[in-house]
Amino acid sequence: MRRIIFAVTMLFLSLAVSAQKKEIHFEKLSLKEALAKAKSENKSVFVDCFTTWCIPCKQMEANVFTQDSVADFYNRNFINIKVDMEKGEGPSVKKMYTIEAYPSYLVLDADGKIRNKFVGGMSAKDFIANASKGLTANNDEANLNARYEHGDRTPELMRAYIRQKIKVMEKSRAKELNNELMASLTPEQKASPENWFLFGENRYTMYLSDFSSPNFEYLAEHWRDFVAKNTKDTVDKKLSSVYRQIASWTLNGFYAKVKPFNKKDYERYKTQIRNTEMPDKKQLLVMMDIAIAAGEKNIDEVTDLFLKNLGSFSEANRHILFDYVTFARTIKGYTFPKIAGLSDEITRTSGNPYLVSLFKSMKERYVQKAN
Repeated sequence: MRRIIFAVTMLFLSLAVSAQKKEIHFEKLSLKEALAKAKSENKSVFVDCFTTWCIPCKQMEANVFTQDSVADFYNRNFINIKVDMEKGEGPSVKKMYTIEAYPSYLVLDADGKIRNKFVGGMSAKDFIANASKGLTANNDEANLNARYEHGDRTPELMRAYIRQKIKVMEKSRAKELNNELMASLTPEQKASPENWFLFGENRYTMYLSDFSSPNFEYLAEHWRDFVAKNTKDTVDKKLSSVYRQIASWTLNGFYAKVKPFNKKDYERYKTQIRNTEMPDKKQLLVMMDIAIAAGEKNIDEVTDLFLKNLGSFSEANRHILFDYVTFARTIKGYTFPKIAGLSDEITRTSGNPYLVSLFKSMKERYVQKAN
């Protein structure tokens, strides 16, 4: 009887331990070895492209890879491997498959060809669904790759392909495809509504049409073409947002990480602004003067320009005052001698409670210190 009880107890313990350990089984193989094994077992290869500092990577590993449905599906269908993109063969894998965001996941056939690619944290349901698409290669990534490789360069294909490359965070590839498409279009075609996503204010902006992009330079010089095909308000809002970004990023230091400060660039921006019919063009010209003063580290000039003009700024343009605070704090020993005037003017003109509160608290802090 004791033997039976002991055997039953051990069975339950074994099952409990087995259940606790269920997770995606990642084999300690190189990519080459994984592909060879996949070929011999008639399977596909799943590659988890990660870095040690990537928080979503750790969350997926802890919360999704360990779910029964995920483990069962991936272990049944794939040879699974993990590749640190910063160690060993990682850099070469990163280059080969244009890995530019983490986590990135690859489903490869036994020859190493991409059958699907997906990025970022997601639910177990979506994680399985994305991998399932890779088993049949019936998905946008595989289909668009194949059409492009077979020579399709129609504008319809190129637009879809650019969108797909942004979706899987192949930013550099999306920019290359954008340049290829732009070179094939007439000015009239470039300004057409179906191509506005390459220039407009949308989820693709930071990759294709920010201030440092060829697309924005083209839009700034040919904005009338776009107004004729789209709407003036739409074009004005896009232009205004980018010039506001230039001022904002110059103040907070991000601009210098993209390109070094050169006053001639800002004079060119001012010429572009003057040639537009944006309703806030006067404000934007002042903001370029603020940016120039910031680029020259002239905190007094920056402050005076704000004091003189912020009352006439729109709420959207007034938002760069948050960046003013960031900039001022980079000036060693700066004690905000005109903070009272700035705070009072913001309180009088701004409807942004966070901006008003920030400057009120700074006024209390620095005016008390001065006294």
